[in-house]
Amino acid sequence: MMTKRKMIGVVVAALALIVLTVAVFATGWGGLVTNESPENLTTFDPYDTNGDLIEDSLTFVLFEIYGPLLVLVSLIMFGAMVGAICVAKEEVDDDDTN
Repeated sequence: MMTKRKMIGVVVAALALIVLTVAVFATGWGGLVTNESPENLTTFDPYDTNGDLIEDSLTFVLFEIYGPLLVLVSLIMFGAMVGAICVAKEEVDDDDTN
């Protein structure tokens, strides 16, 4: 029988999978490969003369088009770091080295 803690873990994992799936399908992948060779992206001045963000700039592509995936990946990486720290600080009770 599953304990309450395991059930919460399963629900959280299922929610994370659902959010990941929604983020993948919400991202527009259609224009990912439109050219046969690499093109230069505007990296240092992403704004035009009117102060609007240029749609070919790296800033626009990274944060506007792939924003949901970027946020989700950063949350997963943050959780992995916190989990690694918790595992590293965990004390072993059955250590018989004395």
